[in-house]
Amino acid sequence: MTQPCNTVTAAELIQFDLFKDDEPQALEWLAERFEVRCFEAGEQFVKNGDPAREFMVVLEGELHFVRDGDVFGGVFARLPGEPGGVLPFSRLTVYRGKGWAVKPSRAIFMDASHLRELVHKAPCLAEKLITHMIDRARDSTQRDERANKMLALGKLSAGLAHELNNPASAVVRSSSRLRDALIERRKHGMAMRNDAVPPQAQDMILDLGELIADSVRHPKELDALERADREAEFFDWLESRNLPVAPATALVDCGIRVQQIEALSSLISRNSAIHGLQLLAADHAIFTLSREIEEAARRIADLVQAVKSYSYMDRVPLAEVDVEEGIEITLRMFQHQLKHGFDVKKLFARNLPRIKANGSELNQIWTNLIDNAIDAMSGVETKVLEIRTVSEPCDVLVEIADSGSGIPPEVQPHIFDAFFTTKEVGKGTGLGLDIVYRIIRTHRGSIQVNSVPGRTVFQVRLPLGEPS
Repeated sequence: MTQPCNTVTAAELIQFDLFKDDEPQALEWLAERFEVRCFEAGEQFVKNGDPAREFMVVLEGELHFVRDGDVFGGVFARLPGEPGGVLPFSRLTVYRGKGWAVKPSRAIFMDASHLRELVHKAPCLAEKLITHMIDRARDSTQRDERANKMLALGKLSAGLAHELNNPASAVVRSSSRLRDALIERRKHGMAMRNDAVPPQAQDMILDLGELIADSVRHPKELDALERADREAEFFDWLESRNLPVAPATALVDCGIRVQQIEALSSLISRNSAIHGLQLLAADHAIFTLSREIEEAARRIADLVQAVKSYSYMDRVPLAEVDVEEGIEITLRMFQHQLKHGFDVKKLFARNLPRIKANGSELNQIWTNLIDNAIDAMSGVETKVLEIRTVSEPCDVLVEIADSGSGIPPEVQPHIFDAFFTTKEVGKGTGLGLDIVYRIIRTHRGSIQVNSVPGRTVFQVRLPLGEPS
């Protein structure tokens, strides 16, 4: 249980860097106003919702504080000599989190009402506390920005993992089937080695092989009726000559006709015909599977290139940026989420001038706005994401609209405020639109929102000149 545990003296305070430059009279004044408290290991020294009205310094031990809802940990250590609690000019009024002692600890507390007087009594200490307050605010903001980026990255990564998994699985699956097809072809090729195949038949087999390769490179779709007729013709012909019917479907896929196989079979033995048909079917499988592997590998390469383009890897911070290209790449990052019931309308001007900007930061804008639009449309029946670009005399205008339930009028004035969020704890940091606002401001642009139930539009204007 927390309890007072003796007092603190000016001689003890001066041992800490925080107090070493202060006058003896100021230290005496401080010692009189500090209350010393002791904590057992694991004991809480502050709870969520407690009023923040005390300045604190740890004398011995170690106290930790973690913010409520901080999914990335957010442990801030209070080590001996480190100031905590309310600092001069701090706006903190209520603790949003909890703190506890990780080892037996002893700390001193002063009511915040003495802080203004402290500025006059101990100016050196006040200067240090103000500097510490600024550093703490900056560190907290940077942590929150990183947390917001990690949340956005997590969403994108989940979609990308799914998108990459499909072609990767296709490569594995097709590679396995390709190996089987190669074994099958080798087996039937070996079975034909001892048969005499005349030159004319060899030429016909080579021509059929070229036809198979061309049919895979340039596939021609048959209508259902014509396909059924050709398959029935092949089945009847193969059965009438007591030949295996299994290759029939593959032969039809290749565009081979019964007359071509009939001409070939008249030049070779029945044994060679059996194995030759299986060999042609294996060739078709090999070419088809090779094409599937190529397409899957190209899809993986495209996704990797999209990620590289999205992050602007290997590029200078400021460059000539194609805004529409950046939006396209960002949409590709959300492809998995947008597959499920979303109608994406891209009303691009297609004649936008390039702007001098940080492409990676612009993509953060599009990521946050599109992510918010997707969240806003959860639960609505008609999900329309509309992105429009316009070339204006001095600016590039980007509009991102959604068909969600809208932003309530009383909320709209606060949506760009840091830490303001209407999402559940752990699902948002309240920094997404704050980051958007600051990036746009850095680029000397502007953003505004118009929202009614069923349609919310964010308008982003970016100047054609170089950002400040």
